[in-house]
Amino acid sequence: MAKPVLIDFEQHSKTLIKTGRGAEFGENVHFIPVIADEVRALALAYPLCFLKDNNTGQFGLNVLTGFEGGENLYLQGDQWRTHYVPIHLRRQPFLVGVTEEGAKPTSDNTLLTLDMDSARVNTEQGEGLFNEQGKPSDYLTQMIDLLGQLMSGNNRTEVFIETLLEHDLIEELQLSITLKDGQQKRFDGLYNINEANLGALSSDNLEAFHKKGYLQACYLIAASTGHIQTLVEWKKAAQ
Repeated sequence: MAKPVLIDFEQHSKTLIKTGRGAEFGENVHFIPVIADEVRALALAYPLCFLKDNNTGQFGLNVLTGFEGGENLYLQGDQWRTHYVPIHLRRQPFLVGVTEEGAKPTSDNTLLTLDMDSARVNTEQGEGLFNEQGKPSDYLTQMIDLLGQLMSGNNRTEVFIETLLEHDLIEELQLSITLKDGQQKRFDGLYNINEANLGALSSDNLEAFHKKGYLQACYLIAASTGHIQTLVEWKKAAQ
């Protein structure tokens, strides 16, 4: 469980952050939350899908990296099979703290916090948080910028998904794969773009989607499901 604390020079002047990749840092996950701003980069290598939160019923945008808990087929030891790692992983172990409990994060009510329970946090190796003058290091500045992208991107992604739902453009994806031993496995709970409804949008709605960048995002998300076959082949090879 995360143990977020506010970052300050006196307490964290000697704190270092390991920036490597690997399961030891919690990257062995079979899906990763992403933001709509990342779709163009992600669609080149990952299958994108929508997942519904069982507690809230809200949809979120994710990349599929495996077929079962603890499985990330993109992760090979401390290396990824693609050049682009989602922001959600790159920003760890930093978190956005909200000054008002239950409030929606905005640029006015958020603070940068550090998860002290993360395996990345130590005092022996990695990137420092402050320079000799007590100012944020280049690394910490980069993380602050990354969290800013994530926070604003989350808001834009929520609006994007709400718009898709308003036009009935999200449908459940029927996914069944055949493993190396011939066993068939079915996976439920994955959603993608309803291309039939997308093609049936009125000219006004299509124009609005195009201006907002939604139309391209929809087609990229729909096309990205082709990468599921790559995951299947990787899984077979790992058996």
